[in-house]
Amino acid sequence: MASFVTNRGARDIMDSTSGTVINWASDTIKARLVASSVTPTKDDTSMTGYTAIGTDQTLGTKTFTEDTTNDRIVFDAADPTWTAVAGGSTVGWVVVFKFVTNDGGSTPIAIIDVADTATNGGDITVTFASTGIFYLQQ
Repeated sequence: MASFVTNRGARDIMDSTSGTVINWASDTIKARLVASSVTPTKDDTSMTGYTAIGTDQTLGTKTFTEDTTNDRIVFDAADPTWTAVAGGSTVGWVVVFKFVTNDGGSTPIAIIDVADTATNGGDITVTFASTGIFYLQQ
């Protein structure tokens, strides 16, 4: 499965009247390592069901830029590193989400399909694409 933006994530970034607004610049946006056995969908509305592998990482250096050449808004952040991730799991996804006190209140924004990576107690760094984590296009 390829990477994608969730429907709820896109709605909450674009619609200031939806009730659960996502402000990329000022909200706490985190990244979570998730097992390859999980099957995410575009219709997921909370982080319930996305059990964390390691400790969620707060994204820093968040930016969003207007790309007039490709008619889209590009969302990006610094590449996160998870330190000393316990062995015994296989990471297959990185979920970028708006954090709100607990999984039930937190909104998945983008699901990034990564190469299956077995955890072994070492660090895991996710290098986001040079073109950004995700984009919204008209």
